[in-house]
Amino acid sequence: MVGAMFGVIFGSLAPVFLTMAVGVLLRRLRFLPEGFFGGLNQLAFWVCLPCMLFSEVARCRIAGGAVLNVIGILALAIIPTILIAWSLTRALRVAPASRSVFIQGSFRGNLAYVGIPVISYALAKNPDAASMAALVMAPLTTLYNIGGVLLLTKRDASHSAGQRWRATAASLASNPLIVSCLLGLIAFAFRLTLPMPIGKTVDMLGKAGLPTALLALGASLSFERVKGHFGLATVVALIRVAGGPLIGLGLCAAIGLTGEMRLIALLFLSCPVAVASYVMADQMGADRELAGAIVVLSTLYAFPAMAAVLLLMQ
Repeated sequence: MVGAMFGVIFGSLAPVFLTMAVGVLLRRLRFLPEGFFGGLNQLAFWVCLPCMLFSEVARCRIAGGAVLNVIGILALAIIPTILIAWSLTRALRVAPASRSVFIQGSFRGNLAYVGIPVISYALAKNPDAASMAALVMAPLTTLYNIGGVLLLTKRDASHSAGQRWRATAASLASNPLIVSCLLGLIAFAFRLTLPMPIGKTVDMLGKAGLPTALLALGASLSFERVKGHFGLATVVALIRVAGGPLIGLGLCAAIGLTGEMRLIALLFLSCPVAVASYVMADQMGADRELAGAIVVLSTLYAFPAMAAVLLLMQ
């Protein structure tokens, strides 16, 4: 029994994190040109993952009520997480320029690149597991983008409320992961199917979504970013990968969410911080060094956090 339990945990996490490790290794060995990994990330983000998400959502066969419960848990979990992070910025006297990055890192999870692969392996016996995860991911990614934009622009008085909302709308409208999920929902609702050659092409590209995303994520992890930020980045990473699941566990108990849907919620809440948080911090003039350190350390700490979730939920 114990052996089978640990087999499930290892089988769920090992393929995901070993593929990321291959990405790290390939970059360190300079096996491929430096620019290759940036292109690989673009391929995953703009082509392969959107194809995968569209296919999964379009063929979904599950009840919407269960998915809405998970979305509600994840959305509600953002509130106490932000309050904890904000309180710690005061207690730890975090510099004003770093506070928004600190708070953003506490709630913005890497759902597409890490969450969906782990959930797919953990619930491999359920053919609709990836579809459930994709349906949950779309609105949460929207919330994360809105929160990130508002946090990172609030400190700049030159940005009006209208400018912040326009920036948020543009970010959401141009996010291929969100757009592909919405298109998948339309196809699902109206029972639309793509012409056979196009449908098979989308499916084929979608199958490359997880490996390309994980290789690109691994290659993007630069451990030099941690220097000088280890303490603060560790605090944020632990809020994300340890605090998130604990808050989620309480919320699940409060509404009676159990079984696979609870597991999906807790695995999403234990995901590492999204690489997009570093990109957004860099683009908006926030503390990108701290943001990069948070991404790296939360990715490392997500290993034991997700293992603990899988162990406790077995």
